[in-house]
Amino acid sequence: MVAELKAIASDRSNIDLWHLNRPRAQALDAKASTERDPGQKISLIFQSGIEWLNAGDYQTAISRLQSILDFAKANNLKLPAEAKYAITEVLGIAHLRKAEIENCLNNHNEYSCLFPIVKDGKHEIRDGAQSAQEIFKSLLSSPQSSAQTQWLYNITHMALGTYPQGVEKDHLLSPDLFSSDVDFPRFTDVAMGTGVAVNDISGSVVMEDFDKDGYLDLMVSSYGLDDQLRLYMNDQDGSFRDATASAGLTGLYSGLNMVQADYDNDGYIDVLVLRGAWLGKDGQHPNSLLRNNGDGTFSDVTRVAGLYSKFPTQTASWADINLDGWIDLFIGNEHSASAPATCELYINDGTGKFTEQAATYGLDMQVFTKGCVWGDYDNDGDPDLYISCINSRNYLWQNGGSENNFTFKEVAQTAKVSEPLRSFPCWFFDYNQDGWEDLFVSGFDFSQFQTAAREVALGYMGQATQAELPRLYQNNKDGTFSEVSAAAGVDEVLFTMGCNFGDLNGDGYPDFYAATGTPDFRALIPNRMFLNDRGKKFLDVTTAGAFGHLQKGHGVAFGDIDNDGDQDIYSVLGGSYDGDNFMNALFANPGFDQDWMRLSLVGVECNRAAIGARLEVTLIDPATGASTTRHARVQSGGSFGANSLRVELGIDPQMEIDELKIFWPGQTDPQVIAHLEKGKHYQITQNLSEIKDVTAKAVKLNAGHGGHHH
Repeated sequence: MVAELKAIASDRSNIDLWHLNRPRAQALDAKASTERDPGQKISLIFQSGIEWLNAGDYQTAISRLQSILDFAKANNLKLPAEAKYAITEVLGIAHLRKAEIENCLNNHNEYSCLFPIVKDGKHEIRDGAQSAQEIFKSLLSSPQSSAQTQWLYNITHMALGTYPQGVEKDHLLSPDLFSSDVDFPRFTDVAMGTGVAVNDISGSVVMEDFDKDGYLDLMVSSYGLDDQLRLYMNDQDGSFRDATASAGLTGLYSGLNMVQADYDNDGYIDVLVLRGAWLGKDGQHPNSLLRNNGDGTFSDVTRVAGLYSKFPTQTASWADINLDGWIDLFIGNEHSASAPATCELYINDGTGKFTEQAATYGLDMQVFTKGCVWGDYDNDGDPDLYISCINSRNYLWQNGGSENNFTFKEVAQTAKVSEPLRSFPCWFFDYNQDGWEDLFVSGFDFSQFQTAAREVALGYMGQATQAELPRLYQNNKDGTFSEVSAAAGVDEVLFTMGCNFGDLNGDGYPDFYAATGTPDFRALIPNRMFLNDRGKKFLDVTTAGAFGHLQKGHGVAFGDIDNDGDQDIYSVLGGSYDGDNFMNALFANPGFDQDWMRLSLVGVECNRAAIGARLEVTLIDPATGASTTRHARVQSGGSFGANSLRVELGIDPQMEIDELKIFWPGQTDPQVIAHLEKGKHYQITQNLSEIKDVTAKAVKLNAGHGGHHH
């Protein structure tokens, strides 16, 4: 696999490949130098400027774009208004990217590129933002000006420390537009201090206890064809150790997304790395199944396990679809006219090998899949599958159960969950804690790559937008769902790529983080955090909690990194072009004075990691006798980024744990456990009465300014 990935990364025979911006820019420059027609020459130089920007050479990009305006002026050429506006806008963006590199990257701190830009996030090297500000200000009077121009102009003022007082009244986007719905404590980015500030482009993260020491580790991927997969082991002292080389991962390149499971039931969590996404016919790249050997190393067993195939993909999900005790795998490929690709379903035979049987089970779809997740929306004990597509309706596949040989029936339209028509990440979660899984699907319209900032600005201003909005589907408990995104306050312009859910404040209700953006550098929009208001609605706490990163957001994972009882968030940042790199963030939770309990489940008759197990925790108030039930499921969360498979529960301080019910996959009657204490981490084995206390001590995350890796 290492040799194959190296060959893919080193192949420069086709400069039309998405990642090869530099050779493409050089070819455009060469062609422009001999072009006689002024219009064609300008077009070639404009394309060259964009390619140089995407390659990360902002200075050459600025030179090329400025030369167009100079050339037109020197030759008395009147550029079409739309063309002049587009050239000037990208020139402004190139200057702003220069400012980001000089300030947010080269002098990175916990405030860098957080929206709205304040304190140490303000730029000390000012010429880049000043040049950008002058350009965007000049464009504000143009007939082609839009909310995007106004948005970018306000951002330059934030970067220079002159927002809001320095922004003209007619152009000001009021700070009130961005204020959080409620007060909320600030989370601090400690990625540099803990040693996990990976400085690469888009990718994903698996947050998991790979060595079973009670502390969560991080596996981090990056999309670049020669970007190294990285493993960071929790050192139990508030920092992480780079174990990439010692784990045997050197040379395993690329991967836009990952998802984990214990495929061989040996008690150690394995990882699937997904490759080739967005590349169409050029994305015939193999995925990698990395077997955790239990000794600190991983082995690529893709071919041996029967999972070797070559399709463009970035989404997959694990579940035991036939309830035989072995975890199976669905891979959602990106089908297009230039790259026909059928979705794959790999059935685990229990010997460490898989057989592709999508057609047998009715899941051999040909769609441009961008998200796929397993859940049990009908509470019948077998896993159902939701598929999110980028350019068509979405699909809900109901598992027919043992009486139908576990084949699937497509029910999205009957269940009323086929929208949005342009969507990306998705997940099942019980947002209102009624014991029935609901569904979130976020919108993503790739026809608006260049104008995403305009749509986001319009959304903040409460004006009409053309963006594809998310859908929140509430489970009606009868096989159908009700679309409640507006009532729940999540009908926002997000352009979500990575996304996941967890419990920020430990109240037992799942919150979610939308990691946003598009590949274009003009898509300078904040990631967004939504706090669940006890199942009634979601409240935006982006700015109060300091989550609003302006850099492109991708894989997200929630988990209690420091074992102090509350969940932290790891966010992979950076775009899809090689020049759109940025440091990943680790947001440390400041704490909410809530109690907690952690659970690690061990399957015996079901799959070893107990993926798909459903939990009901009954809590009781000793003072009043009032009780409530919390619901959870063993899963990795959303379709882009992977939470740990251990269950982390927040508990109100006045409540005590009455009993725990575990509905193991394939088992009708629950295992009932009493006498559990708060503040403990328990390991529970299926059908065994012995409960192990595996609580590990809390540590303090190192917030110092450590190095970053690029």
